[in-house]
Amino acid sequence: MLGSGDGAHIIKLRGLPFSTSVEDVLDFLSGVNILNGKEGIHLTEVRPGRPSGECFVEVESQEDVDEALKKDKENMGKRYIEVFSTDRQDMEWALNAMRQSENGFDSIPNVSDDYGIVKLRGLPFGCSKEEIELFFDGLSVAQDGVHLLSDHTGRASGEAFVYFVDKQSAQDALGRDREKIGHRYIEVFISAPDEVRAYASRMEGGGFKSSRGYRPTPYDRNDRYSGGRFGGRGGRGGSFGRGGGGAPYIGGRIGGGRRGSCHCVHMRGLPFKASPQDIAYFFKPIRPMNINILYDNSGRPSGEADVEFECHEDAMRAMRRDKNNMEHRYIELFMNSSPGGGGGGGGGGGGGFKPNRTFRNY
Repeated sequence: MLGSGDGAHIIKLRGLPFSTSVEDVLDFLSGVNILNGKEGIHLTEVRPGRPSGECFVEVESQEDVDEALKKDKENMGKRYIEVFSTDRQDMEWALNAMRQSENGFDSIPNVSDDYGIVKLRGLPFGCSKEEIELFFDGLSVAQDGVHLLSDHTGRASGEAFVYFVDKQSAQDALGRDREKIGHRYIEVFISAPDEVRAYASRMEGGGFKSSRGYRPTPYDRNDRYSGGRFGGRGGRGGSFGRGGGGAPYIGGRIGGGRRGSCHCVHMRGLPFKASPQDIAYFFKPIRPMNINILYDNSGRPSGEADVEFECHEDAMRAMRRDKNNMEHRYIELFMNSSPGGGGGGGGGGGGGFKPNRTFRNY
C-alpha cells in the first residue's frame, strides 16, 4: 500500500475556512518545522473547486508533530481548528481520491490498433493510476497507458482502460483477473481500440446523460458481487439488489452481506448533493470498502446511504461520527454489523428503511 510504514511525520488539520491558503497554514503552524516549506502542505478538495476544510502537513520530526498538536482547538480567523497526527497512507489515500477527476478520461488520447487493451472493473474508491500500474507489475504497460473512467456524473465509475505495448501483454494481463487492489477483487477483460473510441465518443458527446439523470454504473449490473438473487437495482414489493458488496434491501430491512461478512453503517440526513467523496471524507481516517447512495423512485437522492467497512471494528469506529455534521446537516448513523459475522437486522432508528428505493454503488 502506498506510503505505509515509511516513518513519515504527518499531521492533519480539520475545520479550515474554505478560503484558507498555504500561507494561512504556515502562519497557524508557526514554530513547527514543515518539510520542504510550502510543498509540505496539501490542501484537499472534495471535488474540483470545492475545498474540504482539511489539509495534510508533512513535518520534519516527531517533536514537530507534538508541537503542532498543542495547537489543537486554536483559532484560524473565527474557526477553531482540529489537529491530528496521521500517517502517509491516510494522506495518500485522500490525495488519490481528490485527484480522481484529474486521472480520468478528460482528454481522449489517440489509441493505436497495435496496442493490447484490457478493461478493469471493480476498482476501489480512491484508486490511483500508480496502484493500477503496480497491479500489473512485470507486464509492459504503455506510457501514460492507464485511464480511469467516470460515469455520467463525472464520478469514478470503478472502471479503467489499460493499454499495453502489444496484444500478447494484454493476454498475459488476464492472469491478474480476480486479484486484489486493497480489499477489492478486480475483474480484467480483454478490450479493443474500438471500445475505447466508442467510450470517448460518448463522453465527448455527453452520451451518458439521461432525462432522469441516471445511468447504471458497473456495480449496478448483475455481476459476481450481486448474484442472481439480488440482481435488480430496485423494484417493487421491497426486494432490492446490491452492487459491489453493498447489503441487499429485503422487505425494508438490511439483510446479510457478501459472503456473510457485511459490516455496514446506514446514514440518514445527508445533504442531497452529497457525493461518495463527501461520505468518504466524513469517515476519515476509516476507509470505506463500498459507498451506496440511495435514490427514490424518481432518481433523486433520498438523503440516505449505506457504507460498508472491512470489519466490525471499523464499523464501530465509524459509529463515533453519529450526530456529526456534514455541511449544515447533522448525520444519523445506524449500525448493521456484528463481531465476526454479517450485518444483523434492520436499523434506521426504529422506523425501518423505506421500500421502493434504488442505489448506486461507488
